[in-house]
Amino acid sequence: MLNGLGRTNRIDNWWSQPLTMGIALTAALIYTFWRLFINDADISYTLQGSTVMSPIFSPNVLEWDLFGLSSWNHPEWVNAAILVLWIPFGFRGTCYYMRRVYYRTFFASPTACWVDEPDINKAIGYKGEKRLFIFNNLHRYFLYAAMVILVIKWWDVTHTMHFKDTHEYGVSIGTFVMAIEAFLLTMYVTSCHALRHLAGGMLDRWTTGISRIRGRLFGRISVLNRSHGFWFWTSLVFVFLGDLWVLAVADGRFNDVVLFSF
Repeated sequence: MLNGLGRTNRIDNWWSQPLTMGIALTAALIYTFWRLFINDADISYTLQGSTVMSPIFSPNVLEWDLFGLSSWNHPEWVNAAILVLWIPFGFRGTCYYMRRVYYRTFFASPTACWVDEPDINKAIGYKGEKRLFIFNNLHRYFLYAAMVILVIKWWDVTHTMHFKDTHEYGVSIGTFVMAIEAFLLTMYVTSCHALRHLAGGMLDRWTTGISRIRGRLFGRISVLNRSHGFWFWTSLVFVFLGDLWVLAVADGRFNDVVLFSF
C-alpha cells in the first residue's frame, strides 16, 4: 500500500485535471476580486441608447427604483456586484459538482481516484459536511435565488435590443454576448442536481397525475445533469469573457455594432 500525498501506481497524467481546475478557480477568484474592489469602472456601455451590462455586474440593482436603491447614498466601494454576487457565488460554491472540484484541487481529498491523500486528512478523518461545510446544505435555497437572477439576466438581454436613439429594435454583438452568457447559465441551473431532486427525485413513484409529469421532468433534467460539469465551466468562463468584452468596448478598444434592426 502506498502512503502519502500523490502516491499512486497510476501511470497516466492523473494530476492534469485537478491542476487545471485549481488554476482556473484561483484565476476566477483573483479576477473577481480585482473587478469588484480594485477596478469596478466600466461595468456597462451604451449603443444607440441600448445598455449592454457586464455579466459580473448584472443585474445592476443600484439602478433600480425598487427598494429605493437608485437613490441610496451608498459608500464608494459598494457596487452592484458586491450586493448581488453572493447569490451566484453561493449557488456555485455549494454545487455538488463544485464540491467535487474543490475537495480534489484544494484539499486533495482525494486528488484523484486511486491516488493517496495527505496524512493530515487521514488523521482528521471524514467528519461529514459539518462546521463550515454545513453551509453546503443551503444549496437548494441558493438555487431559488439563482433562478430569480437568471430571469433578470434574460430581462437585461432585452435591454440590449431596444435602440432608444433610433426608436428601433434589433440585435448587436453585445446582445449575443449577454444572451450566450444567460443561455449557458440557464443550462447550468436547469441541469442542477438539486433541481432534479425537486422535480421528481423526492417521490417514491411516478405513476399517476402530477407525479407522472414530475417523473418525466425528472428524466429530462437527468439528461441535462449528465453534462452538469460542462455547463458549470462554460457558464463560468463566459462570465469573464463577457466582462472582458464590456471592458474592451467601454475602453474604446473594440466597437459594438448593430447587426440588424427593425
